[in-house]
Amino acid sequence: MFKERLLTPGPTIIPQQVLQAMEVPMLHHRSDVFKKHLLEAAEGMRWLLSWDSDPLFLACSGTGAMEASLLNVCKPGDTIISVNGGAFGGRWAKIAERLQLSAHEIVVEWGSPVTEEQVRQAVSQHPTARAFCIQHSETSTTVLHPVEKVLSVVKSIAPQMITIVDGISACATAPIPGAPGVIDIFIAGSQKALMLPPGLSVVALSQLAWKGVDETPRRSLYFDFALERKALASGETSWTPASTLIVGLNAAIEMFRNEGLEAMYERHRRLSQMSHSALRALGCTLLASEAPCPSVTGFFPPSGVDADALRSEVRKSYGIRLAGGQGKFTGKIVRIGHMGFVDPFDVVAGITAIGLAIQKLGGTADTAAALSSIISEI
Repeated sequence: MFKERLLTPGPTIIPQQVLQAMEVPMLHHRSDVFKKHLLEAAEGMRWLLSWDSDPLFLACSGTGAMEASLLNVCKPGDTIISVNGGAFGGRWAKIAERLQLSAHEIVVEWGSPVTEEQVRQAVSQHPTARAFCIQHSETSTTVLHPVEKVLSVVKSIAPQMITIVDGISACATAPIPGAPGVIDIFIAGSQKALMLPPGLSVVALSQLAWKGVDETPRRSLYFDFALERKALASGETSWTPASTLIVGLNAAIEMFRNEGLEAMYERHRRLSQMSHSALRALGCTLLASEAPCPSVTGFFPPSGVDADALRSEVRKSYGIRLAGGQGKFTGKIVRIGHMGFVDPFDVVAGITAIGLAIQKLGGTADTAAALSSIISEI
């Protein structure tokens, strides 16, 4: 018997402390007790994001927060620029189409980061675009885009352009660069390194973004940021919140405070490095070797080993769930998540299972060498 271990890039493992916090009797979301939890969560997220104003809490997944961000600062006919370097980067243009916006995509090879020159060319060609959209960590390709560098380019050419960053799989794993100096809207999601179930998004806005909200005609009732800001000032949300997740968020933030931001970022960097070294020792090829993100590692199995068969074998024989590829990488890659409540021995378990599964499927893998590379990093 093997207990199930969740090493996917979302949802992630939920710590016992967070589960226990969420086991309290259901709170009424208009009560003074919940108001205390909500305001505590707002303060905690300000600390985590190094932000200068309270963020908003939306009862939706990250895609809902992406759509809400464009809804609140763009009107029909506006142009946006978006970085399309993966399944999530391509989502900006799909949302824009539904919202009657014109999207200019910077198409980036999957597995590579966007460059400053690509951004400079796009912004120079569309200097009056309303918003610039990018993922900090592109989960589907496991790339960490150089957000601070490219957004500095955006601001140097078009300081009025509203920069929107999907930080859903980067939040709490990598420092948030220049926030809220070069980032105007930052999006986080509960089911990644925040160590919560899915269903809660956090959206932080800069003064420029709030100005954009005030200037934009309101087109949504549920996703009205102005209404949410007004409600939060009274310790409430406009609509029924994901109250249990907000209670759990406070327990997660307490864990982050105890660990410390720098130590937390360093832990994720080390887990990423351990995974890279071990997978190379197993004969796998890393997907994003140029700019890997610290939250998840994507890799191609050794020649002759099918990616989906490998994932299936790891799950059935060893109880460890990994993720597959998305879009053009469907059936070609495997992704191992190491974000949130993950330590080096979780990585040891994952790598051991991958090595044994490769051998079961007829491939060659030096599991001992892979584990040795991890042990040297612990």
